[in-house]
Amino acid sequence: MLTISQAKPHNTEAIQFFYHQCKYSGVISKEDTILIAQLEEKIVGAVRLCPNNGFVVLRGMQVLAPFQRQGIGTQMLQACVQQLVDQVCYCIPWQHLSSFYQQVDFQEVSPVSVPVLLQERFNDYISKGMKVILMCRFNVK
Repeated sequence: MLTISQAKPHNTEAIQFFYHQCKYSGVISKEDTILIAQLEEKIVGAVRLCPNNGFVVLRGMQVLAPFQRQGIGTQMLQACVQQLVDQVCYCIPWQHLSSFYQQVDFQEVSPVSVPVLLQERFNDYISKGMKVILMCRFNVK
């Protein structure tokens, strides 16, 4: 049975190994809230909610390839929303995932309308040829 829970500090090494399996190189910070999806104690999905000054950035949404397209990402996204009460949240997903994030009220935003940190990250990704978009979930109740 799939469980989604907030990671504990002792999960950090397993999460880093999971991200390595997914070929995701993001760095875990102590300030991050990390949600993990587990099947029989095996991490099959993870996502980070990274706090910033006045907003949160959703990063590192990953599901192991054999478990994709089974609703795990959607369940993790819904769990994220429960953590985001009264908070503005940004993400920089692949363009083809726009409708995935829209299901929980993220909407595409212009680079000029986001904090400088995100403008710079977005521009860096674009300069590397990555096909990403900027999205924001405003204070949705």
